[in-house]
Amino acid sequence: MIYRLRRRIIGPLAIFWLTVTVASVVMGAVAWSRFSRSIDASAEAEQFRESGDQLFTVLQDAEASQRGYLLTGNPSYREAFTSAERTFPKTFERLAASAKHDPAGRTDLIELRRLVELELADLRQAIALRAAKAPTGSEAVLSPEQARTTMDRIREIIKQRHDNRLDLLSANGAAIRREMKLVHQMTWFAGLLGVGAGLFALYFYRIDFFQERARRQLLEEKLQAEQSVREKSAFLANMSHEIRSPMNAILGFSELLEPEGLTPKQSQYVRAIRDSGAALLHLINDILDLSKLEAGKLELHPDPTDMRDSCEFLRTVFGQQAVTKSLQLQFEISPNLPRALLLDRLRLRQVLVNLLSNAIKFTERGCVKTRVSWQSQTDGRSGTLLIEVEDTGIGIRAEELEEVFKPFVQAETRQTAEKEGTGIGLTIVKRLTELMGGSLGVESEIGQGTVFHLRFPDVPVSGRLPVGDHAEPGGVVDFNDFAPATLLVVDDNPTNRAYLAGIFENTHHRVHFATNGQEALACLGQAKPDVVLLDIRMPVMDGRTTLAEIRKQANLVSLPVIAVTASSKAGEEMQLQSQFSGYIRKPFSRQTLFAELAQFLQRAPPGNGREAQNLGQNLKSIPISSPDQAAHWQELALELRRQEATEWPTLRDSLAVNETRAFAHQLFLLGQKAHCGPLATYAAALTAFADAYAIGQMEHHLAAFPKLAESIEASVAQAQLQPAREEATVA
Repeated sequence: MIYRLRRRIIGPLAIFWLTVTVASVVMGAVAWSRFSRSIDASAEAEQFRESGDQLFTVLQDAEASQRGYLLTGNPSYREAFTSAERTFPKTFERLAASAKHDPAGRTDLIELRRLVELELADLRQAIALRAAKAPTGSEAVLSPEQARTTMDRIREIIKQRHDNRLDLLSANGAAIRREMKLVHQMTWFAGLLGVGAGLFALYFYRIDFFQERARRQLLEEKLQAEQSVREKSAFLANMSHEIRSPMNAILGFSELLEPEGLTPKQSQYVRAIRDSGAALLHLINDILDLSKLEAGKLELHPDPTDMRDSCEFLRTVFGQQAVTKSLQLQFEISPNLPRALLLDRLRLRQVLVNLLSNAIKFTERGCVKTRVSWQSQTDGRSGTLLIEVEDTGIGIRAEELEEVFKPFVQAETRQTAEKEGTGIGLTIVKRLTELMGGSLGVESEIGQGTVFHLRFPDVPVSGRLPVGDHAEPGGVVDFNDFAPATLLVVDDNPTNRAYLAGIFENTHHRVHFATNGQEALACLGQAKPDVVLLDIRMPVMDGRTTLAEIRKQANLVSLPVIAVTASSKAGEEMQLQSQFSGYIRKPFSRQTLFAELAQFLQRAPPGNGREAQNLGQNLKSIPISSPDQAAHWQELALELRRQEATEWPTLRDSLAVNETRAFAHQLFLLGQKAHCGPLATYAAALTAFADAYAIGQMEHHLAAFPKLAESIEASVAQAQLQPAREEATVA
């Protein structure tokens, strides 16, 4: 506030002070100029007075000398007249100099000079007549009335000019005094204003001094805080390691204890240990994430993400909890949602897991619904991802909606619900959402439920499939592992086209061929390919130009186009990889092509490939080699039927990954204990699918569990019938 006040005051104050100072200087200069002119005018007036008096005196002397000469005829009077006459030019020069700044004075001087010269001419004429012995002429010239009139006129002019100069000097003096008074006042005002400005400057300097001292203190505190953050991060990292090591043992051994023939009460204790350990581990992870978010050290790693898989993941994680609380867990996905978006999949899942966890925790009846919608931009390359998580729980008061996003804070309505929690889940949700460039909003009504709105603008559409959908080629690849697709091969070399035709000959894929870019563009509308394999160097239209033409079509901006080239120019590979969706260098093998296509083609549905065949073989009747094995397998079959009636239905309906993994581990231990290889193999495959979050394959294997139990029962029955058949044969 003081800084803004200083900015508002100092500028206008400085401008005003400078204006007053400049005005004072200008007025002082004007007053000094007028004062100087007044002094000059006073000097000129004094000079005019002295010169006028001298002129009048000389004129009187000339007149007296003329009379003396006329009366006596003494030549000395004539010489005195001549001497007086010679002084007149210099006297008039001084008079003219004193009137150089006075136009009216110069006019009077001309008149004065005319009268003086007229008077002198009369005097000279009288002297000349006297010298010629003509007294009558002298008498005529010596007319006293005429001489008196001329002298009076000369005296009047000199006096009038002197009085005018005095009046002018008086007026100038009064004006100068007024101006000097104003200059004096403005000088005082400017001085006082300068003193005030100095005091203001001193005041603001004092403020700046204290602000600088406060800034340095804040800087020191900031450095101390940063050091504390580093120490806290190091402490958390160290404590995380120290806590995770024993937690691994707690969770691991409690998991091993669970299937070891414990009593129901012991199993309850083991599950309590495992659940408490998992909750503690979740709390540690949340605190670490919050610490990283506060320190700005949490990095995002965007990769292709399928929101449908994320929803299946959430269904798997929370399905059992929803079933336990008799809640409906619903997911609504917009049909126009792209297959793959470029997002940080793990952080987005973390956000959704926190939101759904809270929704289920604070909802006792009704449903928890997740909606995913997509608003595409005009270019089709990006859009806005909208996610809503709605529940029919206890709700949040309007005045507490902002409080729930603060660390370690729970709404009062949720505290009274006696639900456990640290209060940092929504804080992490909000900060992760903002870190990913999104926004988080919430609407709630007490007793009606809560809706959280997630909005992620400008999310790029990925041409590559999510990592979970990639096929992993081994020594032998089968392109039928991909879902049926349409490919467009663009290559001017017939050998290359024949090679690719041979690769896809015995597959369920359709392949179209073109020899240049123009043919490819003409074929796109009819073939509607899922992937384009595009050669770079071709006649008519090369690969780069063809790609540019493809991208101009709005419906083809996300079409995967893989560059196929034999060029080995330095830097070209990186350039092509940045321009095209994928890149293959000639010559290439089936495995290389398979690996590249795996980034863009979906896997075939489970049950149609080798996995289904292997599973079917495992479910066939299995021979038993000894009575002991038959006895073990008979107990095993009873245990499997018990699990089929108790645990298996819940897993089949919820597809909960963690519970499925635990179920598979129990089956694996049972298979090892009973020396049942097919059961151990089945359990290992189910564990692998659960670890990979392969929901489809996991669902398929869970569905086959009753057949596996039936197959083991059939083997036991066949083993029990075998001795009777042998006895009948001997008889």
